[in-house]
Amino acid sequence: AFFAPWDEYNFVTLTLRSLARKERVLAASDLTVSPTYVPHLVNASLDLLIHGGSGIWHLTNEGATSWAELAARTADLRGYDAALVVPTPCSSLGWTARRPVYSALASEKSSGLLPPLEAALARYAEECTLV
Repeated sequence: AFFAPWDEYNFVTLTLRSLARKERVLAASDLTVSPTYVPHLVNASLDLLIHGGSGIWHLTNEGATSWAELAARTADLRGYDAALVVPTPCSSLGWTARRPVYSALASEKSSGLLPPLEAALARYAEECTLV
């Protein structure tokens, strides 16, 4: 669930492209993830390196969401019709690989290192020129 303003093939960018063409977007409504804005991840990782952080860190923007909810939030970012986002059970998407129902990351150790998901999406909207 990584997204960045230079990555043409992440879920957020692909969703915006489809919505810009007024195409429906099928998105899993029953899988929960913790989307992460790559520039925030890189900055937090560098901060940990500089300040001597050690051990295992789960770094992600704060906030878990389903893929369908992420797609709807993405639509709202650019003023696209969120009704084009079709919440769909994962089993109906035709994926061959099984996915965990809940794969959101959380860690008390890293709380506050990255901003909330809403801030990440807003920054993405400001910086992305791919859509």
